[in-house]
Amino acid sequence: MKKLCLYLVLVTAGFGQWIVHDPVNTAVAVTTQANQLAQHAEILRQWAAEIGRLEQQVRVLQDQLEIARQVRAVAGDPKAAGAGLELGQLGVGDLTQELGRTLAELRARSSAAESLQATADGVFAPLEDRTSLGIAFERQALPYRRFAAVEQAAANLEQVRKQAGERRIALQRAVAAALVRLKDAGTQAEVDKLQGEIAALNGQLAVVEAQERVAAGLLQSQQILNENQAAKETQDLLEKRVVEEQAAIAQLGRWQEGIRLSAGGYGR
Repeated sequence: MKKLCLYLVLVTAGFGQWIVHDPVNTAVAVTTQANQLAQHAEILRQWAAEIGRLEQQVRVLQDQLEIARQVRAVAGDPKAAGAGLELGQLGVGDLTQELGRTLAELRARSSAAESLQATADGVFAPLEDRTSLGIAFERQALPYRRFAAVEQAAANLEQVRKQAGERRIALQRAVAAALVRLKDAGTQAEVDKLQGEIAALNGQLAVVEAQERVAAGLLQSQQILNENQAAKETQDLLEKRVVEEQAAIAQLGRWQEGIRLSAGGYGR
């Protein structure tokens, strides 16, 4: 009896350790796991494709960077190229420099006394305050100021031409030096900078020539004004003479009207 009970206990315990197998659940689990593996594989494939595109973009950017390096090597650094500019003739003071004086300044400096003694470096003789007979007299200064204004304008033109000539030589030397550097320029940046410098120097040459023409124009303008004034004074003198002649004729008429004729003569 004891042996039978022990056998039953062992059999019961043995049956409790058996694994229950469910084919349906197992199939579902395997299918789910397979789907997950397939999804992971697809994600990994997409990642690999994205990495491939990124690598291609990196290669393109590297090629572009190399091309940019080559262009920079040919074109050069504009900032570094600027160090080769010689701006001695292009300073602010030079760019704003005015040659000569204005017409108002020239007129203000006009002196009749100086004009009478002016000889144009010995070309003319000074005008003395004596007649050809040696009689001294006092001149009226105002009529001579117009001549002094012309002489001031002529002296101004001479000074402007001197300054313009000096500046023109300096600018032309700067242009020549820039052209030499342009021939030896190694990069496009240097070429562009030097071409800009040459253009600015040529512009300054044009300004100098224009200022010289302005000075010549001032002289011509003052001379034209003098000739105009002389013509006005001539016309003024003619009108005054006509008026005086008409007044004299009228006075003569009145005098003749007052003469009384008689048999023995005439009287008033």
